[in-house]
Amino acid sequence: MLKKIVLSISVSGVVLFSSCGSKEEAVKDYQETTDTLSSSVRADMNLIRAGIPSPIKITKQIAKAGFPYNKGILNSSSKAAGYATKFQSASNLGVYGADFGYVAGYAQSADVLEYVAQVAKLAKTVGVESAFSGDFGNRVNSNVSKEDSLMDVIDDAYAKAERNLRSNDRVSTASLVVAGGWLEGLYIACEIISSKPRDGKTMEAYRTVYDQIFAYQYVTDLLTQYKKDADCAKMLEELKPLGDIMAAYAKTPKFGQGDLAKIKDAVAPVRAKIVG
Repeated sequence: MLKKIVLSISVSGVVLFSSCGSKEEAVKDYQETTDTLSSSVRADMNLIRAGIPSPIKITKQIAKAGFPYNKGILNSSSKAAGYATKFQSASNLGVYGADFGYVAGYAQSADVLEYVAQVAKLAKTVGVESAFSGDFGNRVNSNVSKEDSLMDVIDDAYAKAERNLRSNDRVSTASLVVAGGWLEGLYIACEIISSKPRDGKTMEAYRTVYDQIFAYQYVTDLLTQYKKDADCAKMLEELKPLGDIMAAYAKTPKFGQGDLAKIKDAVAPVRAKIVG
């Protein structure tokens, strides 16, 4: 399929962002901004960005369809302190990015501030602290009740994190962030949207779920490029149980409420293993 695929870090799905046994030190945050990728790799990165939809898009469709806000489905912010390894920190930086996008999309001020704190902690462990500190916190505070402006703030921060990882040749780490954000975005969508049947009002929301399902192939292709990294290999193994159902529904874009419930049942245990 795609060759030399690299990352797409977004609030997604994210699309944002060794072994996983012992506690690891935070990775030094080298604030490089020079793009060291080859032109061919950069072109493939654009394909990945197009293939993995942003969780912000999902959030907007969920809100537009009239689904109520439900913080209970998100990964608890209290878990962030326990994510110590590279696998846990990078994967859940992606997870929290999707959660952050969800609470921001509903302009939940208190929850926005709660999740931004956890994103900042994990960013330090992963080595992209500079993208989520200082001015970022001030901009979040200034725009916490302005949904569109807050989305821009979040996008800017994850773009900065991407430049950092790209210029420091840590694309395998970024792949974990991407995978975590994709999984959480799909989980949120399935949990919320499966509560209502597919009709004129929820049609676009269902379509965003299909986009996430179709993106499975892009996420696994990305991880496969870096499978020599133990953590990327582990993530591939964790996502493997979703292969059959993702492939089946990627061929059936007009699935209904019952189908979405089946997808939700498949995604939930995989997501539970990632968030711990």
